[in-house]
Amino acid sequence: MTKGNSPDEHSDGESSCSSAIEVVVAGRFKIKPNAFLNMITDKDISAYKQLGMGEGIMQSLDTSMESGIKSSTIAERKKIYGINKLPEEEEVTYWRFLKEALSDKMMILLLVLGITALIIGLTTPEAGKDEVHYSTAWIDGTFIIVAVSIVVLVTTINDYLKELKFKALNDLTSKVAVTVLRDGDKKVIDISELVVGDIVEFAGGLFIPADGIFLTGQGFSIDEAACTGENDEKKKNTVPDPDTGKLDPFIISGTSVIAGEEGRYLIIGVGEKSFSGNLEMQTRSGKQPTPLQEKLDDLADTVGWVGIGVAILLFVTLALISIIKAAVNGDNYDFKLLLDYSIVGVSIIVVAVPEGLPLSVVIALAYSMQAMMKDNNMVRSLVACETMGAATNICSDKTGTLTTNEMTQIRAFIGLLQMKRYDHNASTSLWLKDLNDNLANQTLQIYCDAVAFNSTAKLVKNSSKKKDAPKMIWLGNKTEQGMLRWVNRVDERKVHKIRESCEDKYIYPFQSKKKSMTTLVKQDHSVYGKKIMQYSKGGTEVILKRSTRYINGSGEICDLTDEVREKINDTVEEYGNEALRTLGVGFRIYSDDINDDFPTDDPLDGDLIFLGVVGIEDPVRTEVPAAVARCQRAGVTVRMCTGDNIVTAKAIAMKCGIYSDKVVAMEGPAFRQLFVDDEKKFMKILPSIQVLARCSPLDKQLLVGNLMMLGEVVAVTGDGTNDAPALKLADVGFAMNDGTDVAKKASKIILLDNNFVSVVQACKWGRNVNDNIRKFVQFQFTANCVLLVVTFVGAIKDAARSDGTGEPPLAPVHLLWANLIMDTMAALALSTENPDDEALLSRPPTYRDSPLISYKMRRFVLGNAIFMILVLHLLIFSGEELFETKHDYTGLDRSPEALDDHDEDNLTRLRTVVFNTYIYMQVINWFHARKLYDEKNPFEGFGRSKFFLPIVLFTAAFQAFMVEVAQGFMETISIGSIRWAATIGIALLMFPYGVMLRFYPIHEPRHKCKRLDEEEEGEDEKDAEVRNSKLKLIKEVNAMQREIVKGALKKPAEKQKKKKEASDVTTDAARELMQQRIKEALQRVQQRVRVVRAIRGRRGDPLNVKRSSGVNSTFSRASSRGFSEGI
Repeated sequence: MTKGNSPDEHSDGESSCSSAIEVVVAGRFKIKPNAFLNMITDKDISAYKQLGMGEGIMQSLDTSMESGIKSSTIAERKKIYGINKLPEEEEVTYWRFLKEALSDKMMILLLVLGITALIIGLTTPEAGKDEVHYSTAWIDGTFIIVAVSIVVLVTTINDYLKELKFKALNDLTSKVAVTVLRDGDKKVIDISELVVGDIVEFAGGLFIPADGIFLTGQGFSIDEAACTGENDEKKKNTVPDPDTGKLDPFIISGTSVIAGEEGRYLIIGVGEKSFSGNLEMQTRSGKQPTPLQEKLDDLADTVGWVGIGVAILLFVTLALISIIKAAVNGDNYDFKLLLDYSIVGVSIIVVAVPEGLPLSVVIALAYSMQAMMKDNNMVRSLVACETMGAATNICSDKTGTLTTNEMTQIRAFIGLLQMKRYDHNASTSLWLKDLNDNLANQTLQIYCDAVAFNSTAKLVKNSSKKKDAPKMIWLGNKTEQGMLRWVNRVDERKVHKIRESCEDKYIYPFQSKKKSMTTLVKQDHSVYGKKIMQYSKGGTEVILKRSTRYINGSGEICDLTDEVREKINDTVEEYGNEALRTLGVGFRIYSDDINDDFPTDDPLDGDLIFLGVVGIEDPVRTEVPAAVARCQRAGVTVRMCTGDNIVTAKAIAMKCGIYSDKVVAMEGPAFRQLFVDDEKKFMKILPSIQVLARCSPLDKQLLVGNLMMLGEVVAVTGDGTNDAPALKLADVGFAMNDGTDVAKKASKIILLDNNFVSVVQACKWGRNVNDNIRKFVQFQFTANCVLLVVTFVGAIKDAARSDGTGEPPLAPVHLLWANLIMDTMAALALSTENPDDEALLSRPPTYRDSPLISYKMRRFVLGNAIFMILVLHLLIFSGEELFETKHDYTGLDRSPEALDDHDEDNLTRLRTVVFNTYIYMQVINWFHARKLYDEKNPFEGFGRSKFFLPIVLFTAAFQAFMVEVAQGFMETISIGSIRWAATIGIALLMFPYGVMLRFYPIHEPRHKCKRLDEEEEGEDEKDAEVRNSKLKLIKEVNAMQREIVKGALKKPAEKQKKKKEASDVTTDAARELMQQRIKEALQRVQQRVRVVRAIRGRRGDPLNVKRSSGVNSTFSRASSRGFSEGI
C-alpha cells in the first residue's frame, strides 16, 4: 500500500521548477495561497519537499489524516484561501437587464424621437393653427415614451426571469457530493463547501474539484490531459516510483481519476486560487449562443435590414411627396412632418427587426429544460436540447440503461462443475449439497475468497428513515454486489469476515484496457498457509487466456488442456444464450514470502489458476422494447455497445428489439481490425452494425466518430470514466446519474433515472423545441410581411391625397403594440407547447442541412400574408364607404372647426377599424401557426399548452380595452357594435381560409445526411469552423485506433522476432558448446590412444595396428556416450 509522508530523501527523477518556496504566516496557517498555486502549476517537487511533503503540509494547515480539519476553522480558511466557487461572470440583477434593454439602439432612437415630439408638440402649433392645443399636444410624444417604457419593461422582466431559471438549473447541475474528514468524522458535503485543509476521500471516476496533495491510496492514475495536454495517465505516489524514479503527489483540479481505490488527498487550492479556477478566470469569454440562436440571429439581421430599407424608402418617399406638394401649393414647408416620418420609419424598423426570434429560442429552451427535468433529463448544455431534435442515432450502453442494473448471480461454473441455478427471491443459505454434490469445501472457499477480496462493493447500514427501508444496503459496483450476495448465501463466514481475515491487501482497479481487476492479499490461507495470494476477475476470455492450470471440484490443481478450455468456452456460450453476463475468476500464489512488498504494476500477466465462470443476470427493463420501437418508427437507429461477449450481447439486444437477422453484430477487436484493414468496407458496413460486443472505450469513439463522419447526428450514453471521450465527442452525451463525475462533466445531459426511455424523452423534447421555434418563425414572418406592405402602401396612399400628410394606416403606437404581440406574446404562446408524443415520434428527424423555413412553412407565410394584405388594403382604400366612416354628419354642428374635428375623427375611426382587424387576424393566425405540417384542425391539442389560451384571451381583451377605453392614449376611437362585429367577422374568416390553405399540396423534399467532410453550399465561417473541429477530432481518434491496432499487431511480431533471435542465439551458443565439447572429447580419445600405443609398443605387440584400431573404435564409442550424457 502506498502510504507514509515522511520527507525522506528520494530521487524524484524530475527537475524542480523553482528552488525554494516562500513560507509565510497566514493567520494560524503557515503558507500563502499563491505558494500552493505556484507549486501545483509547476509541479515543484523541491517546494513540496521543503514544506515537509504531505505530513508537513498537513501540519502547516492544521489538519491531520485521522481527524481532518476542525469545523470551527472553516470561516478563517475561507477568508484566507477562498471558497471553492468562481465569482459569477455577471451578477443576475434586475438593473443589469434594464440597462441592457435600454441600450438597444432602436429603443434609444425612439425615446429621443418621443422626447423631441413632446417638446415640439408643447411648443409649436400644428400646421394651419395659431396656437398650441395643450390638452392634446402632449399625447403623441408621451405615448411613444410610455410605449418604449412598456417594451423595455417587458423585455427586462423576460430576460431577468429567464436568467434566474438558468441560474437555478446551473446550480442544480453543478452539485457534486464528496466525503471529507472533519472533527474526526466522515461528512458528505457539496464540492462548493470544500476548504483548504480538507481531507477528501476519493476513488476512480472522480472529477477532481480542487487542487491537492496525494496522501494515500491504491493504484491511482489520473488523466491530466484536460489541464496539461499530456495524454499519458499519471500515476500518483508519495514516494518515488521504483521503476521510473518519479515522484508525483500533485492532484490538479479539473482532471479526472482513471483508476484507484481507498484514496485520500489534501485540499491545498480552491476556487480562483486553484489551477483550473485560475485558468478559467483568465479565459472567460461570456456565454456563447447556441447554433439555432446564431441561425435565428442571422435571419433576424437579414429581415431587419429589409425593414430598415423599407423604412428609409418610406421616409424619403413621404418627404419628397410633402416637399413637392408644398412647392406646388406655394405653402411654407412644415418641418414637423419630417419628425413624424422619422417616428413612423423607426417604428417600422422596431416592428421589422424580429428580436422575438432569439427570444423564442430562449423561452423554448428554458421551458423545455424545466419540463425535461420532470422526464428525468438534467440538461447541462442548451445546445443538447436543439441537437436531440435532429438525432438520427443513439449508441446506448447496456448495463443500467437498457437493463435494470439489478445484478444477480444466478449461474456458476466452479471447478468445472455446474452449480444449482440461483432463485432471485431466495434468501436462505445454500449448502454444498445444494450447489453440487461433487464440490469440495476447499474449492468453494477459494472461490469465495477470490470474490470477497477482489471487490470493493460493501454492505452498510441504511441511513433512510422510511419504515419499509431495509436495515442494510449494498453500495458500490452492481456486478460485484450480485457476486457478493451469492457468496453470503453459500459461505457461512460471510463477506465481511472473509475480508477481516487478511493482514493487508493491494487493489489494482478495473480498467477497460485490461478488462480485469486484481487484488493481492497477505493472508494465512486455510489451504496454502501464509502467502501473498493473487485474485483476478474479468472477461472470461481474458482470465482464461492468462491461465495455464485450473482447480477442479475436489480442490486439485490440474493442467488446463484444450479439452478443458473448450468445456469452459461452451459454458460461456451457454450462459450467453441465456442473456447472462459472464465473468471469469482466477487465482494463484503470488509469493511464498508474506513480507514481500506489493508491486506498483498490475500482476495480471502471471500464471493463473482458472477458478470458474459466473453468469450474472441483469434483466432488460420492461419499458425498453417499446421505447426502442418508438425510436425506430421515428427514424432513429438504436445501437448497443457492451462489454459482454457476442453471444450475450446478441441475446440481450434481441430482447430489447435492437438485434435481428437483418443487422450486424460485431466484437470490438474485429470491429477495429476491419477499420484498419479496409476502411472503405468498414464505412460501408458501419450503418448496419447495431450491436458492438466486447466494446472498449476507443471502439465506442470509433463507432460514434465515423457515424458522425457519415453525417449522422449521434447521441451516446455512458456511465464510466472510460466513457468520457465518447461522451465528449458525440453530438449529445448522456451520462448516468449513478455514473462517475468524469462522465457527468463530459456529458451534455444527465439521465436522473439511468433509463433508456429518458433518452427517447429527450429526443421527443428536442424535436418539440425545434417545432415550437418554427411555429413562432412562421407566425412572425407572416405578421412582418403584412405590416411592412400595409404601412408602406397606406402611407403613400395618404400622402397622395391633396390634404394628406402621409400618415400610415397604423399609427406608431399601433405598430409598437403589434410588435409586442408579434414578439413577446407570440413567443410565450407558441414556444411553450408540450410535445405531442405520437406525432413527434412518427416522423423522421430534421437533418442538419434541412432549411430553417420549410416549404410548408413558406406556404403558410405567403398564403396567410396575401389574404391579410388583400383584406387590409380593401379596408384602407374602401373602408370609408364600407363602414360609413366619412359622411356621417347626423347632429353635427356645421362650423369649420367642427367639420375639421369630424374629418379627423373619421380618419381615426378608419384607422381603428384597420388596427382592430389586423390585431384580431393575428390572434386567429396564432391558432393556425400551432401546426407545421398538413394538420387540418387548428384547435387540436390545447391541453398541451397551458399558456396559449390565457394569452389569446388576454390579447383579445386588452385590444378591446385599448380601442374603447384608452382612446386618447392609443389614438383610437369607439367604432360601434356594428363595426366591431364586422372586424371580428373579417378576422374569423382566417379560420376557414387557414384550413383550406392546408389542402394546397406541397411536396417537402427529403433531406439526407451529408458527410461531415463535405462542404455545404452557403456555409458560413462559424458552421465551417464547428464542422472542421469535429472532423479534426474524429480523424485524431481514427489515427489513434490505427496506431493501437498496428501496435497490437506489431507486439506479437516483435515478440516472435525476439524469440527467434533468442532462439538463434541459443542455437549458436549450443553449437559452439557442442563443437568445443566434441573437440575436447576427441583430444581425450587421442590422448588415450597414444597411451595405449605406447604401452603396446613397449610390449612389442605384433598386432599393434589392428588392435589399435579396435581400441580406438571402442574408446570413440565410449567417449561419444559420455559426451551425450554430459550434453
